[in-house]
Amino acid sequence: MGVRGLKTYIESRNRNDLRSWAFRDKQLIIDGCNLYYTLYFDCNLDQMHGGDYDAFEELIIQFFKNLRACAIHPYVVLDGGADHTDKKWETIRQRKQDKINAAFALSVGKKEKVLPILIKNVFRQLLHKLKVPLVQCLEEADWEIAALAEEWNCPVLSNDSDFYIFNLKAGLLPITHFQWKNVKVDRQTNKKFIQAKHFTVGKFCASFNMNTDLLPVFASILGNDYVKLQNIKCLTWAEYSVPGTQHAHIDGLLNWLSQFPEPEAAVSALLKLTDDKEKAITQEALSKGIHEYKLFPGSLAQFFDSKTIPRTTCTGPLQVLPKWTLKRLLEGKMSSSIIDALVHQRVFMTSQVEDFQLPCSSETSRPIRQVIYGLLLLGEQQTADKQALDIKTFTGTSKCYVEEYGRQQSKLSIQKVEAIQTGVMEGLQLETLRKEPLSVRLQVLLDTLGVSSEMFRGIQPALHLQMFVTHYWLVNAQPQPSQVHLWGLLLGMVYGKFSSTPKTHKDMLLSPKKLQAAGRRMDLEHETPHLYSQWQSCLKWSLCLNSLLCFPVSEPEVACLYGGTLVHHVVRELRRGITLDCLLVRGSSAERLFKQLEDAVVSLVGDDFIKKMRTGFEHRAAGKTQRDYNGQNQPIDELSSSFEHLMYEDINDCEDDDDDDDLNGKGRKSKAKDHKSETPDVSYTIRTRHKAKARNANHPSKKYERRCFE
Repeated sequence: MGVRGLKTYIESRNRNDLRSWAFRDKQLIIDGCNLYYTLYFDCNLDQMHGGDYDAFEELIIQFFKNLRACAIHPYVVLDGGADHTDKKWETIRQRKQDKINAAFALSVGKKEKVLPILIKNVFRQLLHKLKVPLVQCLEEADWEIAALAEEWNCPVLSNDSDFYIFNLKAGLLPITHFQWKNVKVDRQTNKKFIQAKHFTVGKFCASFNMNTDLLPVFASILGNDYVKLQNIKCLTWAEYSVPGTQHAHIDGLLNWLSQFPEPEAAVSALLKLTDDKEKAITQEALSKGIHEYKLFPGSLAQFFDSKTIPRTTCTGPLQVLPKWTLKRLLEGKMSSSIIDALVHQRVFMTSQVEDFQLPCSSETSRPIRQVIYGLLLLGEQQTADKQALDIKTFTGTSKCYVEEYGRQQSKLSIQKVEAIQTGVMEGLQLETLRKEPLSVRLQVLLDTLGVSSEMFRGIQPALHLQMFVTHYWLVNAQPQPSQVHLWGLLLGMVYGKFSSTPKTHKDMLLSPKKLQAAGRRMDLEHETPHLYSQWQSCLKWSLCLNSLLCFPVSEPEVACLYGGTLVHHVVRELRRGITLDCLLVRGSSAERLFKQLEDAVVSLVGDDFIKKMRTGFEHRAAGKTQRDYNGQNQPIDELSSSFEHLMYEDINDCEDDDDDDDLNGKGRKSKAKDHKSETPDVSYTIRTRHKAKARNANHPSKKYERRCFE
């Protein structure tokens, strides 16, 4: 939802609409999606390279640590699937196109805002780890957040302008003015607090001498995500505004509405000013819009209090969700994409920075989603459930399809994707899936990712999912990843594992600052972000499948698996000539973990597969020498051969005494804090090295089916 321009209008007024509040020792309802969206961009974390999840993790940990220090009790609410009534459908489609445009702009070096694809996974995992109370709604969260805040009489923390419309007794704390980084101490009580700005509908409307019930009328006339009255020939509200006021149309409409005692009178007056042909449409739209802001007790309080599923949680098509999935969805332990696939038979792909001349990076992970769709839609379900679902079948067949909304170059595209079953899936039903033997659920995951039982046994349990996904990516990604992409990915996993734990110099990766020399020009080839976008998409949907199968393998900490800035710099430096030997300390835990990861990959794809991979230097002239990290020339073939082993040489020349403090944890600063100062020093050039390959627009790749499901 949201009323465009309202937040800016309120902040620009000279009146005291936002009042200071030393906030502490209270319950706080947090709009979770709005929180991680705002914090990620406000702290200038990486977008160009697929996201820096470790820096985001530090940010979120510090946020909730500061709340705890001030005795603030947070309750986080996340969005779920799309509204089952589809009343917001056109807005969703337009926003998807906007996100594609933003990702494309970033891919060509322009400034835009694109959230990394795994950010919600990281956020949910972190909140569970921190034991922060969390509920993931089954549909849109705005109304449920407002209803809970009203029921508990506590404020909402959000930047969503709809919370300026809901008449909440305890009001709104805009995230923009919530100074959580700077915890203060009351000198009189010696208690800590966070300085905030506080908004209430009552005080705002009082400045216009306006009935608070008129604000929903105001929001509906201006238009929000549900109501689009601006498409009808409308009035010029600016003529009612105070001269010189910013957002004159908002100010004018508020002044116009203030003359009416209650909503019915305002609606009646508006209809008199509307053309006869538009009266019925206008009245219906206003009625629906006003209804969206009416509050009554919701379903979240009961779940927060007792973890029991409220009877009012599921209505209409949502009733087809089995109780065991309901609980996991509400707990935030299962992806809300399952709701969209099961209830709507459509799923939106997340836009990423990639090569827009190539097929969408999410195509690589499509066979994983096909198995998810199969588990959701092809199991033997009761007739009533099938009727409620209105499953899209073709006459004379039992095939089911899900509409996937991705991109064709930079345009939103729709593709019908068939739900499929592997051999072991026959007879599995969603209702009883959690009761199936572990061996059966595990085999579904292994078959999907193309891993045999023999491969499975040779890998440590903690590495299972990330290594299975990496195997799937190596086999199916297009273009095929090179050795430098594989080593860069594995080094990123190693760094993610150890970066949050202070280690000595000899027991750690060398400082990332070695890879991020200030002012050095970085070539951002489209191949590298495209390949890593494919890997992240494969991981996202594998996490979804693993949760749907009730975790036959343990879920890894996503924040530790990928750090975009570091991984891209590793690839760049490997191409420049630095060897793996220079990035690992001999005998360290980091070296041992890298060796475990390397051995796991080799056990999954085979040593011959690794040797036949491109080295990653093919774009350079044959026989051209590269300068290694110490400035010594080294032929390309010698560099590529060094990727087949770890450390057999002395690395003293690769160490840098200037980085000791960072590696020992002395003077260690938050990555989220430092990133802002580092980013402007890097400039980008874009090179596209691959042309788009034609693909069947209506069916999954036969190559994927063959590799995954034989």
